[in-house]
Amino acid sequence: MEPVTDGVAGLSVSCRPERGYVIAALSGELDVACAPALREQLLGLLRPAASRIVIDLSRVTYADASGLTVLVGAGRRAGLLGGFMRLAAPAPPVARVLRITGLHRRLDIFPTVQAAITSAGRGQRRPDGTADAGTGIGAGTVHTGPARGHTGRTRHATDAAELRQATAAVLMHADAWRDADPCRRFTPALHALARAYAGTSQAALTRTAHCLLSILTRQPLTYSPAVAATASRLRRLLDPIAGPPSPEANPRPHHRPQRLVRIGQRHVAMNGPADHSERPLAIAPGYPLQLLVTGRGPSLPGFRQRICR
Repeated sequence: MEPVTDGVAGLSVSCRPERGYVIAALSGELDVACAPALREQLLGLLRPAASRIVIDLSRVTYADASGLTVLVGAGRRAGLLGGFMRLAAPAPPVARVLRITGLHRRLDIFPTVQAAITSAGRGQRRPDGTADAGTGIGAGTVHTGPARGHTGRTRHATDAAELRQATAAVLMHADAWRDADPCRRFTPALHALARAYAGTSQAALTRTAHCLLSILTRQPLTYSPAVAATASRLRRLLDPIAGPPSPEANPRPHHRPQRLVRIGQRHVAMNGPADHSERPLAIAPGYPLQLLVTGRGPSLPGFRQRICR
């Protein structure tokens, strides 16, 4: 296998063979946005003759539960092929999420790539056929190494207008969030975010947005382009090391035709192409939608209130 570098959304992947292992070095953000493409790429690397894989996480700046779920799936595939997967050199933000999700108890994690290649684990045999013996490393052991330094970026005050816009984008796609969350673990946080958005407290809005992001680190979501874009935009506003929000995460309408969406006895004019599925606009079950429609609270960007008699 020749060294290969490829990229997925927000993440680059560099692959090379070393001493009978496939080394996949990730660089960037391991989140819900990159999950589908990364899954295909990692599964494509594994085959019976190359079923021992080490994932180098030293240059991953952010991870959430959806991104880490991809690694779990790759480990299962490697096991079915007679091999195994090991994680190497997770940076502090990634190691934190591994502990929050409990994956540090299920996966073999090593401080360096070389340690992952040369150390024993789960009683496996090395690629040269010799048995791993003498260390007794159990399943799910975290092999800690020296702490890695912070990236150097500092937390900055979130602009109130930008936060409200990012929150509005999440609420406008709440139906996509609901579909991506079949167990409804995000529903209470989305309800709280909608209430904070309808209010006037910047502190409450910031607090509820952080609460939503904290659930992302613990609970995986089914991939959805709308969820990936809105979650990434909100996180990059609040995460001190994620960098500025991407323009793609905030698509703005430009002179799009309006359409009326019926909500009970009222209609809301929405900029955007018609949805021929006749699916009613919804924030989510239980959302204080009247605050967003009747004018008793701030309205969502991209909507114009209209009551049709």
